[in-house]
Amino acid sequence: MFHVKQMKNYKNYYCTTKDTLATGELFSVYFNKDQSVARTKIDSDEDMYRFYKTNNYHSHQETSKTVTDKIYFISHRLMLYFKYRLIKPKGRNQKLLDYGCGNGGFLKYISDKNINTTGVEKSLTSQKVCRSKGLNVFSSIKHIKQLNYNVITLWHVLEHVSNPLKCISALSRLLSIDGSLVIAVPNIQSIDSQLFKSEWAALDVPRHLWHFTPKGLIDLLQKEHFVLYKKKPLFLDAYYISLLSAKRKKIFFPWLIAIFVGSVSNIFGIFTGNYSSSVFVFKKTN
Repeated sequence: MFHVKQMKNYKNYYCTTKDTLATGELFSVYFNKDQSVARTKIDSDEDMYRFYKTNNYHSHQETSKTVTDKIYFISHRLMLYFKYRLIKPKGRNQKLLDYGCGNGGFLKYISDKNINTTGVEKSLTSQKVCRSKGLNVFSSIKHIKQLNYNVITLWHVLEHVSNPLKCISALSRLLSIDGSLVIAVPNIQSIDSQLFKSEWAALDVPRHLWHFTPKGLIDLLQKEHFVLYKKKPLFLDAYYISLLSAKRKKIFFPWLIAIFVGSVSNIFGIFTGNYSSSVFVFKKTN
């Protein structure tokens, strides 16, 4: 479990923001010394599951109720093809593990491509949804007996785990020698993040315990002997996150603001590499 004593290396105050999704409580975010990674400060005995007990958490939704929900599901469907093209395994008998698979949308899409898939998901509700789709899913990697996965994916998951380094180390043992570790995370260094600051929706406290910059993520993976193979921007994320952020700030015409800020963020990203969100593909160095 995430512990307050682990905050000792995170003393550079960034902002205080509200959990608008579940509880309305306030949480503060602090950067480490070189401002490559930030953390959300939260009590050591906190029950994290209560922050996920909401019908508004998109990763666990199956139906759309609002216009914003519909935008999310449309974007999600478009991203499935992009994700598949990014990680498309070569050869036969390919195995993929999706860590934090949610309701199994990506797993289902990949399994329909005749790839051997496994999912890991803590939510009991989402596990049931996955199994109703005929997917092989576990509550923890401790229950997985297979080894040598060709691809392991974490789509906006690493920022949720209490100990990212420990998580990467455990997943590394399940990956084949020439396998790929694919990680997508928001970027706290992006232009849209800086413009919205405490109202930037991708802070998503306290569910997001960690807030990475590209450098922070790459440095973390290097500790477990991974090297960056390629990095791709998730252009649509800039617009969706900007829309949610504009609504949080109660700005008039949030759709127009989202289009403007999202476009500015993506343009700046072209020159700086600091997109609102990116997916990183890592390879083992040994």
